[in-house]
Amino acid sequence: MRHDRYMTQPPNDPPEPGAQSDAQPDASAPDDAQPAGGRRPAGRPGRVPLRRRRAWAWLRLLRPIAALSAAAVAVGFAFILEEGAPVWHEALRVGLSMFAVIAAASVMNDYLDRGHDRDAHIWRPMAADLIAPRAALALAAVCAIAALAMSASLGWRAFLPMLGGLICVGLYNLQLRRTPFSWLPLAIAFALVPPWVAEAVGRFDGYLWWSLPVGAVGGLTAHMAMKLPDYERDDVSGFRSLMHWMTIDYAVPMTWGFMGAFIVLAVASANFERLRIEWVAPPAAIAVVFTLAMMGAGFFGVSERKLVWQRWLFGLAIVGLAIGWLGSIVP
Repeated sequence: MRHDRYMTQPPNDPPEPGAQSDAQPDASAPDDAQPAGGRRPAGRPGRVPLRRRRAWAWLRLLRPIAALSAAAVAVGFAFILEEGAPVWHEALRVGLSMFAVIAAASVMNDYLDRGHDRDAHIWRPMAADLIAPRAALALAAVCAIAALAMSASLGWRAFLPMLGGLICVGLYNLQLRRTPFSWLPLAIAFALVPPWVAEAVGRFDGYLWWSLPVGAVGGLTAHMAMKLPDYERDDVSGFRSLMHWMTIDYAVPMTWGFMGAFIVLAVASANFERLRIEWVAPPAAIAVVFTLAMMGAGFFGVSERKLVWQRWLFGLAIVGLAIGWLGSIVP
């Protein structure tokens, strides 16, 4: 497999003497097109880009796409476990709890990475000085408390898996994200989701213990797929996550292998309890197609753009296969 290092472009050569710089105003432009002193005339305020607006920055800090996707999966689990008719306020609290814990994890991650992001992710809210770090830390605490409170309202047996998930968030951000064990918190948290939803709606049964091996492999695969596009940006002194320990030449094919293991384990465990192929076969087939597509694309070289596409495709495949797996084993 050939790997094209996605390095940054070299700086442009300095302009030749007498050349017009892009940063300088054009002297030949009409007077009305270029205000004196380089300032806009009164009454014509410049349009602030959406990414620079403070209200939008608060929303971006929560990673709403990831949080909403996770909440939708949790609510989908509740529908499956309750045979399509969950108690509406229980399903609502499950979705809000999942949204809150993902938001807390996202804000905490950005808070701890704010120094590094000034070089690697300047568009993030704290790196761009749109949100004060102390305010972001307070938001993370509020989201974590909200997740625990809503889980506790569903019963103490639903509270414990949520507490375990938040402990995983803390371990990842504070201890493990720069070590070869960076995958472990997400693998554990991923495995806890089906039992947590089952306890929240009062539908836990012994067959859900299968979520521990299946969820662990799925969480490992999700971790690899999500973090690989940031490999170069995170390749700094003191950062030795699982991917950097492997090096990218091994991390990319290992991600494909983990995805294959997740597909096999999900299908095998689903059929072990009860054969409901109509649930697990379609998402498994889609996951196989996505994996083969990324393997084919990787044969011609690995780039950051391809890894971003892999992040999205594998994310969809993992979510679909998790839902299909749960639907196939529920009696």
